[in-house]
Amino acid sequence: MTRGANEGNKDDINLLNYYTNQLHLFAQMCLDRQYLAINNISKQLDLELILRCISDEELTPGLRASFCRMVLHMHIDRDPQEHVSPIRYARLWSRIPIHNTIEEYDNHLRDELCDGRQAEWDIVMYKPTMHFVENYLHNIAISQGLNFSDSNQNKLTYEVVNLARYLVHFGFYGFKELLRLTKMLLVILDSEDNNEDKKNEKQS
Repeated sequence: MTRGANEGNKDDINLLNYYTNQLHLFAQMCLDRQYLAINNISKQLDLELILRCISDEELTPGLRASFCRMVLHMHIDRDPQEHVSPIRYARLWSRIPIHNTIEEYDNHLRDELCDGRQAEWDIVMYKPTMHFVENYLHNIAISQGLNFSDSNQNKLTYEVVNLARYLVHFGFYGFKELLRLTKMLLVILDSEDNNEDKKNEKQS
């Protein structure tokens, strides 16, 4: 079907658009933890299946973006996840150590926020999703010639970045991992600024 759509087959294009819009509808039905929809749809679309579809580069970026939205609203933004801050700006003076490493900071933060066993299980469960997000952003970051003229690819990139944002807010990334993720995003933004400068130079 995807090959046919890429070759211009109208029936395949229409069918692909149907599936994309249907997934978008399912994601909207699950928005803001609507458990009537989540509990029914998740029986057919488990996390592993959706992640395989997101990672399949033969699918169109628009369809992969719809699957990405499904992961967020059906499997990640749900109980028992709660928003946490990976960086504590206000702390008791007595709890601030004289010497501290990033690893010690992460461990201390996780102990404060939730039960260690539950947090470890959640991280293991969503590790493949985190791995996909980092790989996708890393591939964009190392593609220095990348431009954002492809609107369909931009939709997928937006959904991946949005997925990363929620994973950070729910405390899946430690401080060290957050620094690595931030560095990749900054490289992507910097490469886009360089591309814009080159375009302006050519026009002038």
